[in-house]
Amino acid sequence: MPRTSDDELGRRRFQLSRERAVEAAIEKIRHAPCAEWPSFSSADITSLRDILGELWICLEREKWMGYAFSTLTRQDIRDIITLGAGASCRAMSCATLEEMDAILSHSKRNPDKP
Repeated sequence: MPRTSDDELGRRRFQLSRERAVEAAIEKIRHAPCAEWPSFSSADITSLRDILGELWICLEREKWMGYAFSTLTRQDIRDIITLGAGASCRAMSCATLEEMDAILSHSKRNPDKP
């Protein structure tokens, strides 16, 4: 069996770390009282997983670790899915990343939203 290169091992570790971080976030969201998890379709959940994976790549680990995924509401999740629809990390604008950060960190709240 051929040896695996250090680069390939690094890529695999990175992918595994990302997958673990996203799954942990999804579990926290799923158990969040205000998330209304059953209201989301499997396509919504897949999109949310993809978006969170892209965010994990783009963000500093400290920022990611500071997010309280368990406090997200159904509307927060809908907003994240809407913002990330069809965008990859490379295609996400700084404004989109900032909006997602505001939702995830609960740093800015639109007074018109409940």
